Amino acid sequence: MMQTVPKEKSYGSVYDYFEEFTGENLKTSVLQIKKSDNSVELTLRILLSDSLKEKMMHTEKPIYFTFGDLPGNETIKNLLAESPSLVQIELNSKENLYTISQKLKLKENLTEADKQALLSPANYRFQVINEEELSVASFMGLENSLLPEDNQK
Repeated sequence: MMQTVPKEKSYGSVYDYFEEFTGENLKTSVLQIKKSDNSVELTLRILLSDSLKEKMMHTEKPIYFTFGDLPGNETIKNLLAESPSLVQIELNSKENLYTISQKLKLKENLTEADKQALLSPANYRFQVINEEELSVASFMGLENSLLPEDNQK
């Protein structure tokens, strides 16, 4: 027999609780950026609150993550050979800290200024994306860690 999640604990879409994606419920590390020949790998650690993770685990439609330019900016987008694939993570009840990694395929013959722009965490935002591939929440300031473990005196 299939187990059913009690109705009040089930969500159709991440959009149903997008306002809960706050700095209180989702904390980000400094964005790590590793460049190889024609790609850049972005890695971000995120810490989810129990309440937000619980909702995400009981959401029927997929939740994706991606990295993008700051609002109104297309610096990074213009350096990419193609749009990157959205990232999904496997949530589990034991963990609150997750790592999001995304590979960006770069255009050829980038200038030194282009490379500098790509390697600066401040030029990116981290986005939570719904099943329709629309952004429901954005986190900026990825040059600073908000994770408690990174900020111990």
